[in-house]
Amino acid sequence: MKESGDVEVGLGSRFRRLLGATLVSSVGTGVHAAALPLLALRSTSSPMALGFVVVAAELPWVLLSLHAGVVVDRWDRRRVMVWADLGRFAVLAALAVLIVTGRADLVWLVLAAFLLGVGQVFFDLAAQSAVPDFVSRDPRRLATANGRIAAAESTGEDFVGPPVGSALFGVGNFLPFAGNALSFAASGLVILSIRADAKPKEKSGARRESVRNDIVEGVRFLFRNRTLRALAVVSCLGNVAATAQFAMLALLAEEVLGLPDFGFGLLLTATAVGATIGGLASAAAGRRFGPGTVVLTGKAGVGAAILVLGLVANAWVAGAMMVVTGALMTAEKVVVSTVRQRIVPDEILGRVLSSSRLVVMAGGPTGAALGGVLATVFTVQVSYVVAGVFLILVAVVFRPVLDNRALASATNEVVRRPARRVAGTDGRG
Repeated sequence: MKESGDVEVGLGSRFRRLLGATLVSSVGTGVHAAALPLLALRSTSSPMALGFVVVAAELPWVLLSLHAGVVVDRWDRRRVMVWADLGRFAVLAALAVLIVTGRADLVWLVLAAFLLGVGQVFFDLAAQSAVPDFVSRDPRRLATANGRIAAAESTGEDFVGPPVGSALFGVGNFLPFAGNALSFAASGLVILSIRADAKPKEKSGARRESVRNDIVEGVRFLFRNRTLRALAVVSCLGNVAATAQFAMLALLAEEVLGLPDFGFGLLLTATAVGATIGGLASAAAGRRFGPGTVVLTGKAGVGAAILVLGLVANAWVAGAMMVVTGALMTAEKVVVSTVRQRIVPDEILGRVLSSSRLVVMAGGPTGAALGGVLATVFTVQVSYVVAGVFLILVAVVFRPVLDNRALASATNEVVRRPARRVAGTDGRG
């Protein structure tokens, strides 16, 4: 009990404000994630419009994440988050005006989705990189902070935002965008109120590398460090299986489980419930069982849950497995974030995080395509069985480099010998 209380006190008011801003920003992301597709379909009556909007929202992660990592490492991270929120406020306010005046065509919607995605890229990378600045690199505090950030993101993006966005859209199609603009303004003001560090973030008077060299430095650090490289690869492979699972979930709900249309939404809600639980419980799980156990059990457990979805055609079992999937995936994500934040020096953290994110995202299209092929050639249940077995094998293969002993060695090495030459570290114990 006392240890838990110490962790609580140690997070401080600066982190609580970051957490509040993250929650508000996540609600805003969930609102426009629901309202933008509805507006696209209302404006054009074409399913292709929905595809354009979704692609435009995801494209910034591919095009800009590496450059965003450079900005996050060069600038005060508070400023990056504030500018990201103010930018999204401007985009949504302009979109609300276009809707009211009847000028919001598909081109404007795609552009708005892209710009909102740009803001999310910069905000998310800056927020994750700022956590060690606010709570120190103590593993207990980092794990608790990351868990609460993950729970706030899940609550905002999955629980609160989408139903609010849909409800407001039903009242007036401009309302979710006008209200969302205010939410991002509020988030920016909260972050602006956070006390700055005593030392400035910007490097003044020092040699400034080119953007290209900064990007290469981050990528090189990621791939030369054995632990970080393994975490990126295993997360990418996990994303292959998870994307295959979620890409075929609507088909599984309809053809196998026999659920009505709203049943698919309930399965997604079950995942969000699990994600919130996993985020809040991740710190305690990491302390009790060790970070390696959480990562490997999370991978194998998600694989087992996906396998059950392919073998058991029962709606209640499916709902339970979606809760398990959400909880384990989020707990694993929190632990991985904490390990990265402990290993990577502060001055390069944004670039390493952006490089890792890009590697992980590469698994998404692969998983969606493989899931579709397997479901088409065989059955949708076969795609779940294959994805589940694959993920269990991933956990077995990566056990030697990601168990508790390996992760403890990696983090202890950083404590004993802080990296002086960031680009030259090899990550070997």
